[in-house]
Amino acid sequence: MGLITRMLIAAASSCAGAMGGLYFSKRVKARAAYYEALVGFINQIISEIKFRKNPIKIIAEEYMKMKVSALNTHLTEYVQSPNPTSLQLSRGVLKPNELERVRLFLESLGTLDSETQILELEAHKEKFSLEAKKTLEHQQKFSGMYVKLGFFAGLALGIIIL
Repeated sequence: MGLITRMLIAAASSCAGAMGGLYFSKRVKARAAYYEALVGFINQIISEIKFRKNPIKIIAEEYMKMKVSALNTHLTEYVQSPNPTSLQLSRGVLKPNELERVRLFLESLGTLDSETQILELEAHKEKFSLEAKKTLEHQQKFSGMYVKLGFFAGLALGIIIL
């Protein structure tokens, strides 16, 4: 195998590793954006409950029209679900335990009186705001590392193959 071929293999594996790292970096960023959208949705629900008293599914449909985000997939599944108390959500950008928390949150919507629902929404808002903050900090701290680590892992793999 020629020197140029070996260098091309090493370069290609380094690029593939960097792309893998970039993928993980973007996935963390998408999770942070998801949580920010979820907090915005909770604010919308609280506002609607206090003033207009529309059903939750209508609030979700209006929110999806206003904002395009990864949350829209789950809101669509919620709106289209015939029985919101046994909701099945696609994974999307969330980890399994995060998905379960969001599913439980969506299932709880509209099951309580207005005042209690607002208190519960405020508690969820606080939890999801904290999760958004943690995820954003994680993304800012480690996103560059994911790309570099992927690059060097790809380079190491390319060298080992040779």
